[in-house]
Amino acid sequence: MGRAGDSLDEWERDLTVLREALDNRELRAVVQHPAIAYSVKEKVLRSVAGKAMGAEPLSLALLMIRRGRPGAIDAMLDHFSDLLRRERGISRAQVWSALPLDEEQREAISTRLRQMTGTKIELREQVDEGLLGGVAVRIGDTLYDASVRSRLERLRARLTAV
Repeated sequence: MGRAGDSLDEWERDLTVLREALDNRELRAVVQHPAIAYSVKEKVLRSVAGKAMGAEPLSLALLMIRRGRPGAIDAMLDHFSDLLRRERGISRAQVWSALPLDEEQREAISTRLRQMTGTKIELREQVDEGLLGGVAVRIGDTLYDASVRSRLERLRARLTAV
């Protein structure tokens, strides 16, 4: 399981199918309902997603369901996505800005972050009206805060320390 050949691509495709299937509220309700027998859950999941995905990812999902951990499937899918990005040399950057970024700003931020991390950058943008200007970026556990609010707070701290 893993890196051999196109295996990672196959797992990515299969786990995307699983995520999309579980996005259906009715299917998720069946899978997570404690009073529904495992055999029914297995039959429903196999009929919905079984033909579209490989045997190993389906078996993994069914194992989690059988062990009473269907709620952990989302965390497993997220963790796999994180590991896959890391394997491919991609960092996910969450960017907060006061206004929506234009294409030139996006490219400038991506270029700078690529230089800092040495990886490809996958930007996820969010407008934060609480920022006065500038941007804040989180990559993993690291926060790069170049917002005006942050600069004003640092200035105020320096002035009050004097």
